[in-house]
Amino acid sequence: MQSVTIIGLGWLGLPLAEFLAGRGWQVSGSKRTADQQNALAKRGITLYPFELGSRSIPNGLCNSQAMVIAVPPNRADLIGYQQGIKRLVKQAILQKVRQIIFISSTSILPQRAGRFDENSKPEADNATSNILIELEHWLGGLAIETDILRLAGLVGKQRHPAYALAGKSQLANANQPVNLVHLQDCIQAIYTLLCHPNGQRLYHLCAPLHPTRSDYYRRIARRLGLADLHFLADNAPLDRVILATKIERELGFRYQFPDPDSMI
Repeated sequence: MQSVTIIGLGWLGLPLAEFLAGRGWQVSGSKRTADQQNALAKRGITLYPFELGSRSIPNGLCNSQAMVIAVPPNRADLIGYQQGIKRLVKQAILQKVRQIIFISSTSILPQRAGRFDENSKPEADNATSNILIELEHWLGGLAIETDILRLAGLVGKQRHPAYALAGKSQLANANQPVNLVHLQDCIQAIYTLLCHPNGQRLYHLCAPLHPTRSDYYRRIARRLGLADLHFLADNAPLDRVILATKIERELGFRYQFPDPDSMI
């Protein structure tokens, strides 16, 4: 039986765990508390209460063939986050975990106009990006099969940027392209990586269609019954597009939601 540990049973990690358990995988995972331990066990998921800041790693957490790290950076303690990831990965290697998948973000790519693929050099414009870039570099130097999966803006399960923008006025970047990816595509991409481990890899994940912010978010707000939003005139749009077709070419992955309009 194939086995996987998912660090961070949150917005992405929990549905991923349920997906894998439903396909016969032996699944364990971590959360800060044990409050859902019995409920998760009924769904075939073994829960280990664990925080990255803890120096004590529960017995059994690293006893899987693969590990998916799906914990976003803690802005209040970025150094603790960085050290916690490294401590966990080192323990996983000691316990013979064969594959590490680290969930990163396309936000570490340059915040300027351009087309950015996996060959584009990241640029840290804040402390969080700097930590992610350093961790990606460190993970890429390990003697273990390691995948870095950079996700674009996340959509799914009642999560959509339109909710936060609804009713606002004087919004900037009206004609800037959106870079979004649906939760189900994230799950399928991780599953694809787990099924085909192969050395050190870096992939972006972003829907291939990129409508403008103004057109898209106003359209989605109407569809969701939200208050309208208003953008400032944009005479010099930031034409920043995340390219994410490498995973399609190399692994045969196919986006279920290639058009952000289909994500709602």
